[in-house]
Amino acid sequence: MVENFRLHSPVEKVERRDFPVADRSILNPNGSNPLLDGEFMELDATTPSKVIRAGGAKLSWAVFAERGRSDTQAIGKVPLLYMGAYEADTLIMSAAGLNHGDPLMVGDVTISTLTKSGLLLHTGLDLVVGYVLRLPAQNGNKLRFMWTLV
Repeated sequence: MVENFRLHSPVEKVERRDFPVADRSILNPNGSNPLLDGEFMELDATTPSKVIRAGGAKLSWAVFAERGRSDTQAIGKVPLLYMGAYEADTLIMSAAGLNHGDPLMVGDVTISTLTKSGLLLHTGLDLVVGYVLRLPAQNGNKLRFMWTLV
């Protein structure tokens, strides 16, 4: 199994919270566009108690569960890294134009022809959620970042 997201900070210092998913089909690991660890979710505008893949303009949180976990499928909820700053590596990102220290935002990225909600260079339009610590070329193709949106 591919590890898309790896937390480097102690998990005990980051508050996690389970949220119901608006579209439970994304929890199916064999679905057309399954939810991956490290994708970002935001509250659904039509059902604010549930989450959807993040678009970037709102608060969002990283999924802290591997693809296809039976517990998430059974209860229809995903654990999110809800509060606290942390350092992590991710494959769910676009490295285009990134340099050390650049601000990051959440938005649509393409992973194996599928649209995912990941990190990309901040363009000045959305929330700054963190900063680049290590570029993918220097980190086994994963982006090391510091999440600062708390």
